[in-house]
Amino acid sequence: MATAGCLSGMLRKSVAEATAAFRGKKLMIETEQTSEVERDSETGVTGTLRAAAREARAWTRQHPRIGLGVLASLMLAGAGGAFAVVTPNQQDDVVIRQVLEVVQPATALSKQEADLRAHDFVLYRNTETRENDTAASLLTRLGVSDAAAESYLRATDAVRGEVLGQNLRQVQAEVLPDQRLQSLRVRWVEPGQTRRYQELTVSREGDGFRFKNKSGATEVRAELASIPLTGKYFQATGAAGVPSAVATQVLDIFDPVANIEQDARKGDNLTVAYESVAVDGQVLGFGRVLNARVLVQGSTHSAVLFDGGRGQSGKYYTPEGKSLDLAYLPSPIPSGAIITSGFSPYRIHPVFGEGRPHTGVDYRAAIGTPVVTVADGTVSFAGVQTGYGNVVIVEHANKQSTLYAHLNQIHVRVGQKVAQGSLIAKSGNTGWSTGPHLHFETRNNDVPENPEVVLAEKRAETLTASQRPAFNQAVALAQRNWEQAQAIQLASAR
Repeated sequence: MATAGCLSGMLRKSVAEATAAFRGKKLMIETEQTSEVERDSETGVTGTLRAAAREARAWTRQHPRIGLGVLASLMLAGAGGAFAVVTPNQQDDVVIRQVLEVVQPATALSKQEADLRAHDFVLYRNTETRENDTAASLLTRLGVSDAAAESYLRATDAVRGEVLGQNLRQVQAEVLPDQRLQSLRVRWVEPGQTRRYQELTVSREGDGFRFKNKSGATEVRAELASIPLTGKYFQATGAAGVPSAVATQVLDIFDPVANIEQDARKGDNLTVAYESVAVDGQVLGFGRVLNARVLVQGSTHSAVLFDGGRGQSGKYYTPEGKSLDLAYLPSPIPSGAIITSGFSPYRIHPVFGEGRPHTGVDYRAAIGTPVVTVADGTVSFAGVQTGYGNVVIVEHANKQSTLYAHLNQIHVRVGQKVAQGSLIAKSGNTGWSTGPHLHFETRNNDVPENPEVVLAEKRAETLTASQRPAFNQAVALAQRNWEQAQAIQLASAR
């Protein structure tokens, strides 16, 4: 510590001499923020510091461990200025610089606020229309408080009809800082017209508003989803991001072969590819299901949309080419039969001799003639009913049903699933009947319809040879979708 004290005293003396010399010297300050001390002789400030540095350097060579730290601390503490630590390898010349910076005053806050107020800021807000919307509820949801705009939406028929009372149309509003409406834009796609979108814009003009209509091309994209059917059907599809309109389509497509909503169990799965319709990156709605595959209680059902190669809306087929749309055979008697009494709201009953509606058609058929179901379905009744005698009722898709009466034998039971064309009974002469025949009815939601019309309209369609190549391409695309979805499922399960 004695050696450190010696060095300390030596430096204090040198710094004091340098300070005295510094007071007598002239500073030349440069305009670019930097000033240099005017160099003088060895007896001036620079010379004094150089001498001190040389003495210190010689001492630190003899005492390297402690000299450098003491030297640095004393120079910084004693001078209180812009000095650097002197190391043994530095040059003898030490330059003193005094840095002067000119700080520009900040712009007054009041001026900044005035500049901000000079600009009108517009807020963009988005929502969807709802069926129960009023002008007030829609504008409130958009953060608009504007009596004039509300009145315009209510009073203008062309605007009210497209905006209010509609469901899930995309709305964007430009809202001024005072919550008045600057503009309102509504976009939507009409059902079945996914290639074009409609747009209605309401704009502020002076003290009022005006509207204009526009139409344009959409961007139709294919979306693919794989959905574990755990819990309730619509909860599962919703959790997977599948729109409810698409989920409903899937139920309708597979309704002839499976009741997914009722029968799905843990471990079942749905894969569906469907159209989404967008404009400027904004999804306006959803189109058709392109293909789908569902596993329900161990049975796999597949559907492929095919438009016949003519750009039509299309029908759904199995990959093998069988139509999934509800289709009826031309007759419940495969061997062919003549209609002896047609559908009529009024006819003279052959047994009672009074006028009554005839809610079906009668086929001439000998006792024991095979009777088949005209479409896939489930037997809802098999037994005896007053007037009908032995009767079978089969429930089909879309709340359709068929009735077969005056039977001699019944070959099915309630709850049994039956395929189109399968034997369900043999004709007879039971019930209120004047001779062997088959009474046949078609019903829509339990309301009888004319079977001749229904069978003609719902006749099963088959693919032609010329349609097969295009159909096979649609099937190949569907297979790729299903394989891709399965790969994603397996990767997610790891």
